[in-house]
Amino acid sequence: MSRSDKYSRRALLKRLGVGAALLPLLESEWVEAATCSGTSGPRRAFFIVWANGMLSKSSSWATTGDSWALPAFMSSLAPHKQDITLLDGISYNFVRDSPNPSGGEVSGHACFQGMLTGELFQSFGSSTANNIAGGPSIDQYIGTQLKAKGYKGLTALNTQVYSRSTARLSWRAANDPVVPDADPFHVYSTLFAGATPTTPTTPTTPTTPTTPMPVDKMLQMRKSILDYVSSDLTRFSGTVGTADKQRIDAHLQSVRDIEQQISNQIAGQMGTGTGTGTGTGTTAPPPGMACAPPALGAKIDVKDTKNFEAVTKMQIDLAVAAFAADATRVTVLQLGDQGDPDIILYSLGFTPGGQDGNTGNINAYHSIAHRNGAEKVTCDTWFQSQIAYAIAAMKNVADADKTLLDNSVLVAMNNMRTGNHEYTNVPAIVAGSCGGYFKPGRSLKLTNVPNNQLLVAVANAVGVPTTTFGHAAYGGELAALKG
Repeated sequence: MSRSDKYSRRALLKRLGVGAALLPLLESEWVEAATCSGTSGPRRAFFIVWANGMLSKSSSWATTGDSWALPAFMSSLAPHKQDITLLDGISYNFVRDSPNPSGGEVSGHACFQGMLTGELFQSFGSSTANNIAGGPSIDQYIGTQLKAKGYKGLTALNTQVYSRSTARLSWRAANDPVVPDADPFHVYSTLFAGATPTTPTTPTTPTTPTTPMPVDKMLQMRKSILDYVSSDLTRFSGTVGTADKQRIDAHLQSVRDIEQQISNQIAGQMGTGTGTGTGTGTTAPPPGMACAPPALGAKIDVKDTKNFEAVTKMQIDLAVAAFAADATRVTVLQLGDQGDPDIILYSLGFTPGGQDGNTGNINAYHSIAHRNGAEKVTCDTWFQSQIAYAIAAMKNVADADKTLLDNSVLVAMNNMRTGNHEYTNVPAIVAGSCGGYFKPGRSLKLTNVPNNQLLVAVANAVGVPTTTFGHAAYGGELAALKG
């Protein structure tokens, strides 16, 4: 296909009068956009992080060897077994090795701010929420490097689902945190208006629009934009190839699907329970996710833990849509914070109770993790199902001659092994081959491998050559991921 500007994506967007995040890359720009050689699309990295352990003390991680098997609480990942690599043995040694004259807490909770930096802390705070990272996080590093090469999208999309904590995962530099956007409606408006999100340079509460537009009005506006561009796309269809027309149609449909999903979330009603949910899930939304949050009018209250499950799904869908539109090539989704003392998973049947000392509500995720029994397994099962949902969503998006997952890497991380505050030998999940860079379909037993080595591997996979990242003494790339 000719690379004449007449056929370029930028020219098309200009003619349609819409934001740059609205349309996917056209066939004529795949080569320009790709960060690695070949005919597949650009590489992306998606980090999903949560706290309080990826499994319980009563659960086993996956087996290893040629015939490795998933434990019951990870059964939602079974359809994607050949798409994932399970790691058992990632360690956050920086929390132990950082200078600590104030005697700050050294634990899984405390390591949260360095999970994506791998650098020694600049300082420990009076609480785990106040620890200060000593360098940039991998999302900002990769995004900055890609933009230096000419990429025009967002440096990174940083989102969150419910948190009162000021603990941050993403950092532009030491003591320069990125505040994630906890409002999916704002994320939606930002992405599909083609605007660059703004974030404070000091820790504050998650950003929301100063004067939020009523969601029904916003959705009507977005639908109107799509309706208007449809006629232009029809006229333009005679000048692009079949593959480009299919990409345009598929992306416009994905935006409509998101609109419909948000409308359904607003209109539905939330069920109640007594803490007996199983938390199981498959590649489809798991039980409980189908229950919509309360009808809160024009906007879901993202600070209400009743909406945690609904907002999680919305943020995953928005991340996938952003990748498909090439609005960003790096996303960090933070589910909660370093401890989650207030998160109550209503869809699993949990309801508020009294206070459990300094661990928060007795039926909140933090307290459940401390008890580390059957309730923890229920929560673990639900979190795993969200990873399965994200993998399935990425596999369902065509990306050049492959799928979005084929050309990406999804990394699921936790700040401890179980709910017992461990920061060594922590499990992690890596999904996707990132254009063949990784060899999935395996379960690897590691021993005390610094998280830095995983971060270096991700940077190299997405086309940002990196020898070390964070504290250089912890070594370079985790070569085992390549097979």
